[in-house]
Amino acid sequence: MAVSRFDILAAYRLMLGREPSDAEIDTWAAIPSLEALRQTFIDSYEFQALLERLHPATGERRLPLALPPLSIAWETDGASEQALLDYVEATWTALGNVEPHWSVLGSAHFKASEIAANRAEFYGSGAYDLGIIESVLARHGLRAEAFHRVVEYGCGVGRVTLHLARVFRDVLALDISASHISLAREAALESGVTNVQFRLVTGTDFGMNGPFDLWFSRIVLQHNPPPIIARILRRMFSLLAPEGLAIFQLPSYAPGYGFDVGGYLGKPNSHEIEVHCLPQAVVFALAREAGCVCLDVREDLDMEFPWLSHTYVFRRS
Repeated sequence: MAVSRFDILAAYRLMLGREPSDAEIDTWAAIPSLEALRQTFIDSYEFQALLERLHPATGERRLPLALPPLSIAWETDGASEQALLDYVEATWTALGNVEPHWSVLGSAHFKASEIAANRAEFYGSGAYDLGIIESVLARHGLRAEAFHRVVEYGCGVGRVTLHLARVFRDVLALDISASHISLAREAALESGVTNVQFRLVTGTDFGMNGPFDLWFSRIVLQHNPPPIIARILRRMFSLLAPEGLAIFQLPSYAPGYGFDVGGYLGKPNSHEIEVHCLPQAVVFALAREAGCVCLDVREDLDMEFPWLSHTYVFRRS
């Protein structure tokens, strides 16, 4: 017997500690039994991440306030910047060709060999990201209807994009991996989504060539070297429309982390997922350049200890 709406509500409240969106309820309604619902929740990316956060050996640990400075080169010349961007493109082209879904959400059941059975869960998880945006808007007394032109930076295979398209009028979805973009287009076509423009990031304008009202990026920026993160943010802040909003997640600290442009470009590309950070002071300085003010900054749980990650909300005056 198929599960009921009450069953789904109870599972979300008990296992995830939150209310589901209507889109999430619709996604889970196809589960054939309570046993399947329970097991799918246990295996889900969000529940496993919650377990990690609650585990006394990991989730309760926090970095001390007294932290030493890090050596992070975040500015470079044009040639090196292009070389770094080429490096990122090569990495994510390779990952997108081999493990497109797993490279977006690193759970074993999103591997290429398993994704067919878990595709609904993968795409359903994007509702959580939409929920982040909607909660930010609600906290600041804003309405989604006021934000017509939305950019998702690092759309991957469209996991979040499809949910954004149901709320916002026009969505521009950007990614540096051609295979990711191709799969995202297919997912949009299958879902009947027609208000999304998918664009491949191919140059130092990072696919952004006009003003937009809202910019969103989560678990994406960290996979770029610091000079590229800084250039993406500078470009984004400069194109954010007056009263426009930027919501993005980014690690700002990890003990022992450092970045040197020459040393980085001097090593072979292993085409593996990398994680980088950008100091908060740099983020705030880039925002000030464009006349953007910080509405909100919170330590989030998108990175495992000892990485320190924050979700930022900026508005352009």
